[in-house]
Amino acid sequence: PASLWDNATYSENTTLGQGSKILQIEVKAEDKSVVFTVKTDAEYLGQALLDNKLVEGEVAQYGLYIKSVNGIRADYDLDGAFWGLSKNGEYLMTGADQTVIADGEHYELTYTKG
Repeated sequence: PASLWDNATYSENTTLGQGSKILQIEVKAEDKSVVFTVKTDAEYLGQALLDNKLVEGEVAQYGLYIKSVNGIRADYDLDGAFWGLSKNGEYLMTGADQTVIADGEHYELTYTKG
């Protein structure tokens, strides 16, 4: 079967953006992960991710709904897959566009199914 990573934009650790805050965004899917170093002046995580084209999604009732990360799409309607958002391994209670960011933080976007 094809790997989710076949469609990935980046397959190696990559630095994106410009700004005074530096975040580590770890993208995990199947048995692989890639770490993005994102430099940004954005106040919120969602904006930093969108500005650097690391995620695509739509603004829904509860804010930004992330549909694809690094070119890898999660289709909940198709097979129950979604992108889980966590910080230092703890799931966030806020959406990406409501999560205030600070320099040096580490976030994970994890492809999750079922």
